[in-house]
Amino acid sequence: MRNLLRNTFNIGLLAAGLLWANSGTAQKTKRDWLQPDIKYIDQRGFSLGVNLGMSDMWGDVGAKSALDHYGNSDYWKNMKVMGGIYGRYTHIPGLSFRLSIANGTLYANDVWNKSGAEKASSISDDYVQRYYRNLDVKTNIWESSLMVEISPMELFTNWENSRLAKSRFQPYLMVGVGGIYFNPRGSITVDYTTQYKKWVDLRPLHTEGQNFDKPGYPAAYNQYAIVIPAGIGFRVDLGKGLGLGLEYVMRYALTDYLDDVSGKYVDPLRFDIGFLNEGYKAGQAKVMADKTFEIAPGIKHAAGEYRGDPNTKDMYSTISLNFFWKINKRANAWWR
Repeated sequence: MRNLLRNTFNIGLLAAGLLWANSGTAQKTKRDWLQPDIKYIDQRGFSLGVNLGMSDMWGDVGAKSALDHYGNSDYWKNMKVMGGIYGRYTHIPGLSFRLSIANGTLYANDVWNKSGAEKASSISDDYVQRYYRNLDVKTNIWESSLMVEISPMELFTNWENSRLAKSRFQPYLMVGVGGIYFNPRGSITVDYTTQYKKWVDLRPLHTEGQNFDKPGYPAAYNQYAIVIPAGIGFRVDLGKGLGLGLEYVMRYALTDYLDDVSGKYVDPLRFDIGFLNEGYKAGQAKVMADKTFEIAPGIKHAAGEYRGDPNTKDMYSTISLNFFWKINKRANAWWR
């Protein structure tokens, strides 16, 4: 009887051990099976991010085509950057909202059209007109925006079963609305012997006759404007909490004065009248309104000739690296 009880007890211990081992294995298997499902899928919650990259102006000043824009040495010598911070809220996997603040500089120069102007067959060619206008601009931008971010591989697939949704590589699209403050500046040659130049604020100079007391002259432009950003990017999750991305965003600005150029040339006499008690400012305004003489001495544009294209608004873009940290890193998927 004692042996029977002993054998029964031993069998019970063995069975309990086997059950415990199987339970642990099952739990481990279940846990390991769950992890791949949620590791690279955005959880409902917040992320914080930073971005930094090159910025480009697409306005009246500078080259018209991207090839001429990027294909010259002056651009690369004067390449500008823009960076910012943002908060991101994911509502469901693949659908997020991003609120951001950014600051940067935009730059453009009519000298980028020199190669095209040399090949042109007519003085009325756009390359020639842009090159002889001889303007440059460096604009500081402060931007705030709210954008919707859509990751198609997550949003339009099954979150639990799709390999696309669980991929650590995710392309995404962005669109939204924002506001900017901008301040365009142009270079003025102080010493032609040494070619020493300094940058001056352009808006106070009224280079196109803004705010002059005469019919037909435009009002002073607002340095605050609305922008419509849209872009594309991709991100790679480095883990549950960290990610790295690359994105291209174009902003359509509801202003034509990011580069201080939009309308027509004005009679230089108007600057003497407008700045009657500020002779130095009148002199600066005359130079900054028409710098053609620096390339072709003695040539001036007539009042009323177009200085820019008033029918086309300005744009600017960024190509930036994006680093973000997911605050919500749940152990389990929230939708289960």
